[in-house]
Amino acid sequence: MLEAEGARLLFDCGHTVPSRLPSLGLTLADIPAVFISHLHGDHVYGLEEFGFRSFLLWKTRPHLLIPESLALPLWRNVLSGTMTRAGETLMILRDYFEIHLLQEDKPYHFAPWTLTIHPVRHVPDVSCYGVKIEAGTSSVGFTTDTLADADPFFYRGTQAVFHDCSFTPYTPTTVHAHFEQLEDYPEEFRRKTFLVHYDDETLARKLDPAWQKRIAHSQMRLTDPFFCYEF
Repeated sequence: MLEAEGARLLFDCGHTVPSRLPSLGLTLADIPAVFISHLHGDHVYGLEEFGFRSFLLWKTRPHLLIPESLALPLWRNVLSGTMTRAGETLMILRDYFEIHLLQEDKPYHFAPWTLTIHPVRHVPDVSCYGVKIEAGTSSVGFTTDTLADADPFFYRGTQAVFHDCSFTPYTPTTVHAHFEQLEDYPEEFRRKTFLVHYDDETLARKLDPAWQKRIAHSQMRLTDPFFCYEF
C-alpha cells in the first residue's frame, strides 16, 4: 500500500486483505483506491467483500485502477458470479467501483501519483503488469508477480523496487522469481531491491544468523509487511 500527500492506494486485493488491514490500524473503509496487477485469486479475491461493503454499507464507490485488458475479464471471469446482484439490484463492475483504465507503458495520473504499467512474465497466457509509481521527487517500482527478468524499466530512475521473490527449494520456479536468480542481478539493481511475496516461513527465517548473512551479502532486503518504508 502507498501513501502520499494524504492519499492512499492499495496494491492488489487478495482474500486476506480484509482480515489483515486491522493489524495496520485500518479497515476496507479506509481504502479509497486499489490497483490490480493480474487476476490470480491472491490478488483479486478480496474485491468481492470490498465492493459489497462499499456499496451496501458505506455508500461509496472506490477507485479501481486496472490495466485496460483486465477490466472485462475481472468482471466476467472473477466477480460477476457473485456480484451481479446486490439485493434486488442488477449490478455491473462500474456500480461498485469508479474504473480507471491504464494502458501499457503510458503514464496515468491519479491523485498525487503518476503510474506507468508494464507487462511482466508470470504464467503463460496470463496477462500481468508491474508498475512504476512517481509522486513528487519519489519514484518506486513494483514488479508484482514475475519471473526473474532484470527488467531495466523498474530500476531506471527509481529509488526502490519491490520485487517478487520465492525461496522454494524447487529451483527455479516457473511462475515467480527465485532468490538465487535475483542474486545474479546487477549490483546496481540489487541495491535497490526489496523482496516481497514470500511466505510466512521465510519471514520467520530472518532470525537465522546464516540467513541474515546471505541476505546482507546479496545487498537486497526482505520487506516487513508491517513496516512503513519512506522514499
